[in-house]
Amino acid sequence: MDYVTDTHSLVWYFTDDNRLSSNALKAFHSSESEGTVIVPAVVLAEIMFIAKKGKITLSFQETLKRIEDSGNFEVASLNAEILRIADKIEADLEMHDRLIAATALHYDAALITKDEAISLSGIVSTIW
Repeated sequence: MDYVTDTHSLVWYFTDDNRLSSNALKAFHSSESEGTVIVPAVVLAEIMFIAKKGKITLSFQETLKRIEDSGNFEVASLNAEILRIADKIEADLEMHDRLIAATALHYDAALITKDEAISLSGIVSTIW
């Protein structure tokens, strides 16, 4: 099964943070043997931003290295098709959340997220 990850989930997974739920951890681990974790480009942009602000201990470069060294992660570009999907989302979501949800819809993948606004919107299957 393929998954899309949001920013917090990816950071918490890469830093072994106990805020990551057991279901989310299982999803990340299951992708090691079957499936892919898709990382939206906007997630990487957000990690770059919050890492430079000192809000997380994980650096942008460490994040990229972990993704590149892993066989089960793939970066999803922000492209016109994902933007078209995002434009059709009617839920009241922040821009980056809308793009992350649109990426999950584009790849027909479950979204690993704690974000209640996305989960409650019902626009995409979520795991937490």
